[in-house]
Amino acid sequence: MKTYQPVVEGVEDMSKQHIKLSIGAAVVVAAIAYLMFSGTTGSTAYFLTVPELHQRILTLQGEPVRVAGKVTTDPIHWDVQNLSLAFSIGEGTIRIPVSYRGVKPDMFQAGADVIVEGKIGQDGILVASTLMTSCPSKYQEEKRSTS
Repeated sequence: MKTYQPVVEGVEDMSKQHIKLSIGAAVVVAAIAYLMFSGTTGSTAYFLTVPELHQRILTLQGEPVRVAGKVTTDPIHWDVQNLSLAFSIGEGTIRIPVSYRGVKPDMFQAGADVIVEGKIGQDGILVASTLMTSCPSKYQEEKRSTS
């Protein structure tokens, strides 16, 4: 008498495929979650103007900040040997001293619009890790005469 064995081979292959697919999907989801989390926590910085930073300078010590302002006419100290730059940004009578180590941007000068990224030290100096100059707009709307 012959006994018939059910075909289980196809079912085993099917479940192995489901397991592989599940593991692959889990890896992709974990990678996306990691990238989203690491991308948002590492680059979080307050974007402030000079007056806003001046008002909150004590509470933002040690926190990453990004500040937009103008380089003041106060003395600018540039040490070419050490690539060290010390200057102030300001608005009206408010001044924030800045210390930066790195290559000085080409358009950096008194009166230039800059964006400074860094942290406020205990001494109130903004220790910049990034210094960018903003180019003035060459393309402003032309005034048309209404005749």
